[in-house]
Amino acid sequence: MSPTKKAVRVRKNIATLGAAGDDLDWYGKAVALLKTRPITDPTSWRYLGAVHGYPGAAGDPFKKAGEKRPSAADQTKFWDQCQHQTWFFLSWHRGYLACFEEIVADAVVEAGGPTGWALPYWNYSAGTVAARRLPPAFVNPTVSGGKANPLWLAGRAMASATAALPASHVDLSALLDSQFAGTSTGGSPGFGGPKTGFSHFGGTNGLLENVPHNQVHVDVGGLMSDPNTAALDPIFWVHHANIDRLWEVWRNRSAADINPTSKNWLTGTTFRLHDAHGKVVKFNSSQMRDTTKVRHGYRYDDITDPLGAPLAPPPPSLAAPVVPAPPPPPQLVGASESAVDLADGPTTTHVTMNQPARREAIARVPGRPVRAFLNLENVTGPSAAGTYDVYVNVPKAPGSSHDSAPPLLAGHLSTFGVAKASRRDSKHGGGGITTVLEITPLIARLHAERQWDGQRLEVAFQPSRAEGVEASREKRSFKIGRISVYYG
Repeated sequence: MSPTKKAVRVRKNIATLGAAGDDLDWYGKAVALLKTRPITDPTSWRYLGAVHGYPGAAGDPFKKAGEKRPSAADQTKFWDQCQHQTWFFLSWHRGYLACFEEIVADAVVEAGGPTGWALPYWNYSAGTVAARRLPPAFVNPTVSGGKANPLWLAGRAMASATAALPASHVDLSALLDSQFAGTSTGGSPGFGGPKTGFSHFGGTNGLLENVPHNQVHVDVGGLMSDPNTAALDPIFWVHHANIDRLWEVWRNRSAADINPTSKNWLTGTTFRLHDAHGKVVKFNSSQMRDTTKVRHGYRYDDITDPLGAPLAPPPPSLAAPVVPAPPPPPQLVGASESAVDLADGPTTTHVTMNQPARREAIARVPGRPVRAFLNLENVTGPSAAGTYDVYVNVPKAPGSSHDSAPPLLAGHLSTFGVAKASRRDSKHGGGGITTVLEITPLIARLHAERQWDGQRLEVAFQPSRAEGVEASREKRSFKIGRISVYYG
């Protein structure tokens, strides 16, 4: 997937940009140029957005009466291609961003700018409130001289300069999981997502995809909250540049953090995009492992580990190493008795634990800590996307010592893409999306602090949104097919 080799570009933190003539300034000018191109042009703003997802002519926010559209065959082949709930999530988006970067760089030159333009990234997890706010260049509808700001978009939930992503929505705990590809049922889905074939929405979110990726999409709101329109918002691209950067952070933070070596991931699935000249580009995941060799080549100005480097492995023994046996698959130890309806307000339900299964799961591997996973299975619904904070607690017994103990935050459920994955005519048959939250430390706390007997687990859902943003007037309506707990 590499064109003629040129100097490796450097993608920079958007917080360091904003001066006239820098990459952020030229990004706005190039976006304005791409927006003038017809939707039939593979290098146009709208065609590039449709590659990620397209709502159909009726839902196209920028449709024009009487305009010519790409052929049905072209749309089938090149539109609605984004990979989600899959181990291709990171590699597909890396190829997508690289082709976009090449197209924008070409537009920068056409607009009178320099060669070598690189896509900035939005590091919202830098630890400050300022970092969690929408970058200033995207906030105002006009720029100096009263000209329209091509980076501004009407309808975002985070429309003000003071709105901020909640710190927990951009948590980087996903970096702690050394397993790239996990399981789609029960246990950890892995840093990069579960093993699948081509997956255009439907299935189980990988850890990085759930937080911070999905949360940022929904919190920014507007077109960003719907995968069929998300890439039409200029903030989409700097958001995904950061997700791509976090893949590099993960890969470099530990020798144990390695990309899949399976042929199914490396070469089993081929994707198609277009380059700056409208020529078809074919690529697979094996070509996405080294950023300096992806298309023109690029690197990030900062891939330091925000969590602190993990402990170094012990020195190798002179004796032959003993390879530990793989852990047994996670075991179902509890489940809700029925589906759970989520709406605008708080919702509380419970999971009944199967005591024999729970004891068996704990005893399966003596001496090894048991990991616990809360599975929010087959989330479906037609509503606009939203986010729920998920809490666990023991049922409050009147007069008990822990009656007033606060619930414990287990994580977040984002419904980004749920409406798309709920369609019966989709590849996954409308099965929705599953999110897995590891609750191992919470289970330990419940036993230690609240004398939990392991019989019944309370699970609560609280709608949440970006800080400083009012609740949407749109009514939420989602259903969780089952809430389950697995030990493994």
